Amino acid sequence: MEETSRALLLIADISGFTRFMRLHALTTSHARQIIVRLLKTLVDTARPPLQVAELEGDAVFFYALTTEEQLPQAAAEVKVQILRFFQAFKREIAALGQVTACVCEACTNVGQLQLKQVIHCGEVAVEQIDRFEKLFGLDVILVHRMLKNTVPSREYLMMTNPAYAACADFYTLEPERRTEDFEGVGAVETLVFYDTSLAGVLNQVPPDEPPPSLPENIGWKLKMHGRTLLELLGLRKREAAPSVPV
Repeated sequence: MEETSRALLLIADISGFTRFMRLHALTTSHARQIIVRLLKTLVDTARPPLQVAELEGDAVFFYALTTEEQLPQAAAEVKVQILRFFQAFKREIAALGQVTACVCEACTNVGQLQLKQVIHCGEVAVEQIDRFEKLFGLDVILVHRMLKNTVPSREYLMMTNPAYAACADFYTLEPERRTEDFEGVGAVETLVFYDTSLAGVLNQVPPDEPPPSLPENIGWKLKMHGRTLLELLGLRKREAAPSVPV
C-alpha cells in the first residue's frame, strides 16, 4: 500500500497574471520582472512548517507535512502565514507603485494585480525524483482545481471544510459558504473570505520585514530598465515568460 502523509496544501496565486503578460515587447520584459519579484516575495515570506512544492507560472504551491496530533499547531502557524502572504504582496505592490518614472502598461497597471489563496487539508504521497520532492494524490489535484471557481472576486481566501476545521475557524471572520463543482473531483463545500473582511485582520499579525525603502525601489527599477535595454539590443538573452498553468 502506498504510504501517505497528512498535509496542509496552500496555493498563493497572482490574479490578473494572464492579461498582465499579454503585452508588447518592451512591456513584456517589465511585466515578467515584476511577476518574478512578486513570486520571490511570496517564497521569501514563507516560514516553517510551509515548504515550497512548486513554482507554477503565476502561483506558488506550498505544503506542510504533519500528523493528526500536530495538525492543530501546524494549522495555527499556517493561518499566520496566510495573512503574511497578503501583507507582503500588498507591500510589494505599493513599493512598485512608488516609482512612476516608467509609463509602460506593465508599470502603470501593476496595482491591478491581486492575490488569491486556496487551502485544503488532506493526504499526499511524496516521491523523491532526483533532488526534488513531488506530491501526488487526489487532494493535490483538488487544491489546484480550487483556483478555477465561481467566486466573483480576484482577491480572497478559499478553504475546504477540512482546512477550516484544522484551523479552528479563521480569526473569527464569517465566511461565505459556497458549493463548487471542480473538474474531475465533483461538488465540494468551500468557505470564502473576501478582501474586505480580510483587511480587518491583517494588522493582527506584525509583518516579518519592513517595506523596501524608496532608494531600494529606485535601484530595482533602474536594474529592470537595464535588463530590458540589453534584451532589446540583443546583448542579453530574453528569458521565457512564466508559463500559464492549464
